[in-house]
Formats: sequence, structure tokens, C-alpha cells
Amino acid sequence: MFAWTLNLFRAIGYRFYSSADGSVVITFALTLIPLVGAIGTAVDYSRANAFKVVLQSSLDSSLLAGAKDGSSNWTQVAINVFKANLSLKSSASLTPTFNLDANGSYTGSITTTVPTTFLEVFKIKSITVTANGAAKATPADDSCILTLDHGQSTSHISLTLNGAPVINLTGCSIRSNTSLNCNGHDGNVTKGIAAGNSTDCGQPKSYQPVVPDIYVPLAKNITPQCGSQKPGVDWVAGSTIPSGAGVKKVSVGSYTEYHICGNLNLSGTGYLTGILPASDAIIVIENGSLNIADKSVINTVQTAIVMTGDNTVASAINFPNGNGKSATLSLSPPTDAANPWQGVSLYQDPKLTSQVDDKWGPGANFNADGLVYLGNSNVVTDGNTSSSNSKCKKFVMNQFTTNGSVDLNMSQSTSACSKIRLKQWAGVICYLTQ
Repeated sequence: MFAWTLNLFRAIGYRFYSSADGSVVITFALTLIPLVGAIGTAVDYSRANAFKVVLQSSLDSSLLAGAKDGSSNWTQVAINVFKANLSLKSSASLTPTFNLDANGSYTGSITTTVPTTFLEVFKIKSITVTANGAAKATPADDSCILTLDHGQSTSHISLTLNGAPVINLTGCSIRSNTSLNCNGHDGNVTKGIAAGNSTDCGQPKSYQPVVPDIYVPLAKNITPQCGSQKPGVDWVAGSTIPSGAGVKKVSVGSYTEYHICGNLNLSGTGYLTGILPASDAIIVIENGSLNIADKSVINTVQTAIVMTGDNTVASAINFPNGNGKSATLSLSPPTDAANPWQGVSLYQDPKLTSQVDDKWGPGANFNADGLVYLGNSNVVTDGNTSSSNSKCKKFVMNQFTTNGSVDLNMSQSTSACSKIRLKQWAGVICYLTQ
């Protein structure tokens, strides 16, 4: 393009130079100077901006690579990625300056010059270009409470602590894929993490990446057995496992599935399976709710409760609600490595979206280890929830609200979660901050 433009001006200039009309030659010469300057400026600055884009893209890629590496060698990793990306589009040999600041931001900058072609006529031999960038790495999710808040903007509040909750979280955070508000009742919240705003929480961290929902694929392990039947089943803890038309027993590998057709009504005291089980069990509630009777104190061990259905009836967890009424449900998940439900205490099929919300009164005591997944449920509780014996809990729902003097007592440790094989998202999200 440069050669074509120069040849054009030479041709036009020669024609005017050959003209006998001297005034035309002078006029053309005076006009040519600003015209050449304007075209030269546009061409040279266009080249400089194009190279700036290449620099910025290479720098961004290098910062993301360095943040993801996160080791003491991250600077060299970033340099290698920068040079590899730059070499694809330029022969320039450049090295940015990298830094890790006190806020955990991986920063980088580079300044260089691009030689000019047209502007050199006006003694402007080069144009300076600069690229700056910053990235952060969000570590693996360790939240005890996670709200997904499907389809909402990050400004929507999906995790709210109202009233005067007593909060003791050890080794884990609370987290929202939108915004959260602790209303100043943060107790021992180690971190209040939100993709939007984290308000009035201990160690708030706002505008963090959204945590992917890694639990949806578990639904592929559900094989319904009840069809259209839903008579419901009454199950008394501490006694024998019920049978009859409402119960379908299926052996699957090393564990047993009990399919409950319709509502599962729990009562009594003790282990749900009557005795301490020697192997894993799965209780699949099809087209029904889980109802806990007043004064019940029920425990499960090596057991997952799975809720599924066709969205024609309610699929909820109902504790007794009223003055003086109370019940306790304590869940402990399967641990067999061959069981796809290992580490899962309670799972609600993500295809269930109708009549799945839960409202628990002040007498509700819900204790669980492992994963409690209510992906589309909006949970409002005046009751208490905590980790059970193993001290490793992951409570995932759409929205979560506490009222009154709720006791949230949860903890996590690497060893405890490994023991019950709780699966959590272990990736590292790296994102640009400028």
C-alpha cells in the first residue's frame, strides 16, 4: 500500500511539474504537504494500534497463564507464554515486566516503539505503544453454603442472613453466584464471597467468578421405577424397612436402591434403616416430598436420599412447623468408591423446578455431612443446620434465607472431606481485572 501511494503521488507530481502553468505547480506543492502528512499519520498510527492489539492480547494470555500457575515460577511461565504468542504475529523480541501485588493481582506491562514510514518525513521516527494488564486467580471452591441463583443478574441477592443468626463456620466460606447480604451477622464467616456484592459479611469478597454447577451430571444415575404409581410410604426409623406397593427394591452393584413411589413420611427415632447399615443404600423418592413427623429424631448412615419426578407434584422437604413442634434429621452419605452417590447425602433432580421450595420453622434441625443439593429450591429457614459427625458439608441451593436465631454450625477439613469423598469444584478460575 505504501509503494502504491508513493507511486501515485510521484505520477501526479510529475504531471504538475511538467505543466507550464507555474501557479498550478506552486498550488499543488502547497496542497501536497498537508495531504501527505494526513495520510502518513493515519497509516503509521494504524500500524502502531494494530501492534498494540497484538501486544495486549499476548500480555493478557501471559497473565492468565501466570495466575493459573500460581507458583514461585509464575513469572517465567508468563514470559514464555508472552513470547510464544507474540512470535505468531511479530518478529519482535520483547519481555514485559511482571509483578504480584499485595492484593493477589498478577500485573504486567510493556512499552516499545513502532518505526514510522510516512511520518519519518516530518522527523517522527517512531510511535510509542504500551500495554498493561492484571489478572487474579480464584482458588477452588470451599464453601459450606453455595447459592446458584439461576438466571438472575449478579446484583440480585440470593443469600441473606436475617434475624440474629449464630454462625460458626470452620474451614469454609459462604458463597453466592449473585450477591449476598449478611446484615452484619457474620459470626465466624471465614469469607463472604459473591459474584456481585458481598455486604456486611466477614472478610467480604465481591465481584468474584461464578462457581460452575458440577452436580447436575449426577442425575444421570437416576433410573425411575415407579411409573405413575405414587401411593406414598410411611417409614418408621428404628424399625424394619417398609415394603409393599409403594416401595421398589433394586440391587445396583454393591448397593441397594429403595424407590419410594410418592411421599415419604418419616417418623420415629433411630437409624432409618433400623440398624447401622453395613453397606450403602439409596432412597429414591419419586413424585413426592420428604415429610418429617413431629418429635422425630432420624439418622442415616451410608445413605443418599434422591428426589426425582415429573414436576406434577411437590418435591419438598417438610419439617413440622408450629409452636413447640420439632424434629431432627441427620444425614451421612455413602462412602463406597464404586457408588456414584458417594459423598451425597441429599440430591434433588435438577429437572425438578415446580413446588420445590422449602420453608423450615424454628423447630427444624437439619444436620448433614457431604453434599446436600437442592439446585432449584429457595430455602427459608428459622431452624438450625449444621455438619453432622464427619464435619464436612456442602449445602447447595438456588437461594438461601435465614430468619430468627438460626444456628449455622458447619465445618470442613481436607481430611474429613476426603474420608467421605465429598466432590467439590477444584478448578482455578483466572480472570482479567483490567
